Amino acid sequence: MEKRYNISIIGAGTWGMALARSLAVCGNSVIVWSALPEEIDSLNKTRKQVNLPYMDIPDSIVFTKDAKEACTGKDILVFAVPSTFVRSTAKSLASYIPEGQIIVDVAKGIEAKTHTFLSEVILSEIPGVSVVVLSGPTHASLVCPMEKPTQYYLHKDGANLSPSGRNSPSSSLPL
Repeated sequence: MEKRYNISIIGAGTWGMALARSLAVCGNSVIVWSALPEEIDSLNKTRKQVNLPYMDIPDSIVFTKDAKEACTGKDILVFAVPSTFVRSTAKSLASYIPEGQIIVDVAKGIEAKTHTFLSEVILSEIPGVSVVVLSGPTHASLVCPMEKPTQYYLHKDGANLSPSGRNSPSSSLPL
């Protein structure tokens, strides 16, 4: 039987919600946190992301305003906040994130002021974590309509979030 993961999505924008849906459809336990309480209220009430109105959000996805709840006891944290907010979000959540935590950085770009990769920004604010970067052609509107994702790989000591349960050399790298 394929292992299922307890995953927290940090950021409830289009990319965070598309990934949350994909992870939940694959059978993972998913909780979503946003720094914007009104965003969580809206998601709880409508089960729709305003910029992806055609995407159905599975009932299994839980929404929270509680940063501690979002960051503790999770197998994986997915940082899906805009690049301009990666540093401030990492700094505000750091006290809740344990050493060795796997964090998947899905934010695109580099920090404008420092020209630092966003994965390095996370590491500078939350020392001792393991940061993985999701890269490649990725766009929320292409991911959310799928019944199950066509590609979705993460490999850390055997961790694999792909729906097939297989790693391919071209799309999965050991961390």
